[in-house]
Amino acid sequence: MFRKFLSKLGIGSANINLVLHHSQVRLGETISGEFFIEGGTVEQHINKIDVELRLTLNQNGQVQTKTVATIPVASAFVIQAGEKKVLPFTYELPKTLPVSRHGIHYTFVTRLDIAGGVDHLDEDVVQILPPLPLEKIFAAFEKLGFREKATSGALKTYGQEFEWFPTEQFKNIVQEVEFFASLEEEGVRLLLEVDVYAGAFGLQEKELKREIFFSYTELNDVSILADSLREIIQEMIEQPHQYTASSYMTHYAHAHHSHGRGHGMMGAIGGFATGLFAGMLVEELVGDAIEEALGFDEEASEEEEGFFDDFFGGEDEEF
Repeated sequence: MFRKFLSKLGIGSANINLVLHHSQVRLGETISGEFFIEGGTVEQHINKIDVELRLTLNQNGQVQTKTVATIPVASAFVIQAGEKKVLPFTYELPKTLPVSRHGIHYTFVTRLDIAGGVDHLDEDVVQILPPLPLEKIFAAFEKLGFREKATSGALKTYGQEFEWFPTEQFKNIVQEVEFFASLEEEGVRLLLEVDVYAGAFGLQEKELKREIFFSYTELNDVSILADSLREIIQEMIEQPHQYTASSYMTHYAHAHHSHGRGHGMMGAIGGFATGLFAGMLVEELVGDAIEEALGFDEEASEEEEGFFDDFFGGEDEEF
């Protein structure tokens, strides 16, 4: 009787431990592991076992945590005193989560829901790596002498923004390159912004924007991809009038309707998270705005009309 009383307080009760086969996993791939469950000093009824994937976002000194997925593992069962159980664990990560970066961290929280007692929790940190096609784009930028900024990967209105600065051929011309990425059926779409220093090619300081698409075949060879990116950036710098926000809108609207690749918010890296954190600051976090966050489905439906439709908005700038 005394043991049962203690078990209700969590002393000598059943426990669970998730052991992941790997602590790193690529976006869109499957992570696996095993649950090791051990009974306590008395028989106990377990209501259920589930796992939450939690995203912790730390931007501008504000920290918010949101559950991005709840994964059911087991329904009700009884575990005897000292009994040991092992259950398998697999989970395919959504392709639209943000990847791990500075200020973006993930944790699997396993909950052993004990009837009439204190639940047992187990936490495991996991790092979400970029999908391989996106990693090849990163490698191509590195081949051109660009380096990723420490603050790269922040969540913005459109999704996760990656920021790079030049150290070689574009140094003193390009201040930085920023882009959002979308994984599509046939390849990867980037919304690219090239920030040019004042005085470069006789320009004032400029933000040049362009939508580009790389098929998965084009992404196979990093050297060829790097050459393509070099030509794209060079063309934007040399023909800036074509890539200011408003002058590019006509081409963008035509491309949106003609490509037919379904490039809505659902394909954007970080698009899932921006839906979950909608109502928070995306540019600058507000402490209690998470309580007013819109649901993911609602946010996604509002964005289905186009891929980051507002990206190319703005007024003409003087050269």
